[in-house]
Amino acid sequence: MYNGKNVIGIVTEFNPFHEGHRYLVESIRLRYGDCYVVAAMSGDFVQRGEPAIFDKYRRCRDALRNGVDMVVQIPEFFSTSSAEDFAAGGVATLRSLGMVDTILFGSESGDMEALRKVAELELDSGSENAKLNSAIRDNVEAGMSYARARAEAIRLVLSGDDDRAFLHMLDDVCSGTEEVLPGTDRSEETAAFGKLKPNDILGIEYIKAVKRQGDCFRIDCIRRNMKYESAHSIRDAIKSGDDTERTEAGYAEVDMLSDMLSYRLLQLYYLDQMDPEQPTAFLEYLDVSREIADALKKQVHDRLSFSDRIKSIKSKNYTYTRISRALLHILLDIHKKDSLVLRGRFFGEGDLMPYVRVLGVRKKAREMLGSIKTTVVTSPAKYKKQLESVRRRETIETTEELILSINASHAEIMFHQDMYAADIYNQIYRTSSLDGDNAGSFNEFTQKFIVWDC
Repeated sequence: MYNGKNVIGIVTEFNPFHEGHRYLVESIRLRYGDCYVVAAMSGDFVQRGEPAIFDKYRRCRDALRNGVDMVVQIPEFFSTSSAEDFAAGGVATLRSLGMVDTILFGSESGDMEALRKVAELELDSGSENAKLNSAIRDNVEAGMSYARARAEAIRLVLSGDDDRAFLHMLDDVCSGTEEVLPGTDRSEETAAFGKLKPNDILGIEYIKAVKRQGDCFRIDCIRRNMKYESAHSIRDAIKSGDDTERTEAGYAEVDMLSDMLSYRLLQLYYLDQMDPEQPTAFLEYLDVSREIADALKKQVHDRLSFSDRIKSIKSKNYTYTRISRALLHILLDIHKKDSLVLRGRFFGEGDLMPYVRVLGVRKKAREMLGSIKTTVVTSPAKYKKQLESVRRRETIETTEELILSINASHAEIMFHQDMYAADIYNQIYRTSSLDGDNAGSFNEFTQKFIVWDC
């Protein structure tokens, strides 16, 4: 609660903000009345393993203009990760504000009880969970991708359930958070294994994350209005030039990263060549398996686009999005060991994130900033100086100073990763001046905190 009003949190990408998002915000206000809506939003890169089509400041302004009261950024470590870690990172970000009462998500099924049942099955430590995990392993060994193996295992374990409505929901519900890309074999893959839709999958992960983080919120969902154009179709229209209104200021897409990725892969390849006795450097990066690493080394000398590298590796064991995330993690220097440390620290019941990056707020909600329970970052330049001052301490004499030092070390990992990702993004994203000339890229350290005058 804040100021006697409910605070409703949503985890989102707004990639880009569209009428379906506006419908969700309006539906929240219809259901909860006079409340605050806070969005934890992906920054420069999104869960599909791609750059956001518009920069985070434009997406933040669109959200504030359409009724969101505050937009905070999910750290890149989590916003570019699996559905499970994306959801947990979003929940941890909202939890760290200390004022959110309810987390709410859009859902294709709108069936909260059914989604809870799947979440509880996956969280259960008893025989049902053991049966589920065994079925997943068997399906993976049979050649299914993990997403398909998981969906089929859930279907198997719950086949004895008498709740026909729930089984019907499973039939209507796709076993992965991926969208189908034209010109790939993913449409056949998607059609082959059920229909658990992306927002229902994420909804299950939100429920699990809230449970793991100490039942930190009430959970609610609103059924999606499917008449609105999807973010995927809007992005396609932008890239094809059919949506001129949205493309006036430019956009970013994954193949704009091709040259940077090629350089990075060559760099890692020759690091391996110089020290062949050591494990390959490719395996240090999040989502990179031995199979993916070997495939990348075989194609490292070829001049390929980002998307062509994905297609050349694609197999029945790896989804398009999984490979895209792996390549993005290599480019953004996101390591498995750092991800494990941060997940272990912030995905449990206790610790708040050391800071929350607030991208923007509506003027009438600006006072909320003073009630946030963790450090509020509205100026990256100022926060960078704060972290540097902690690092310069030569001695640690008290428990409080030790905790401050540990928090600062975790904060530095996340903060520098976010700044690096922003620099990479700003190399490919260009804004236009009013006269149509290219105005160049942003500098993250000079960007102003957004206050929307409403």
